[in-house]
Amino acid sequence: MQDEMSTTDTTVYVYPLEGDVDDCIGLLPKPGCGVEPTQAGDRGGALQFAVFGLIVIGLAVIFTVVFRNVLRADRKRAERAE
Repeated sequence: MQDEMSTTDTTVYVYPLEGDVDDCIGLLPKPGCGVEPTQAGDRGGALQFAVFGLIVIGLAVIFTVVFRNVLRADRKRAERAE
C-alpha cells in the first residue's frame, strides 16, 4: 500500500485597499475604501440588498400577524366582559 499525502490549498484574502490601511479597516471605515461590488454576493451587491429586503418584509409580516391577533383577542375579551 502506498501512503497518499493529502494536500490542501489555502487561499489568503488580501484587502484591495488604496491609501492608508488604518482608514479603511475598523469599526467605521471612511468613504471611498474598498472596491465596487462586481458579483451579486459581494458586500453591497444586489444579493445582499435582496436578503435585507426579505428580512424587512418578514419582520413586517410577523408584526402584522401579531398585531392582528392581539386586536382579535382584545375584541373577544371585550365581548365576554359585556
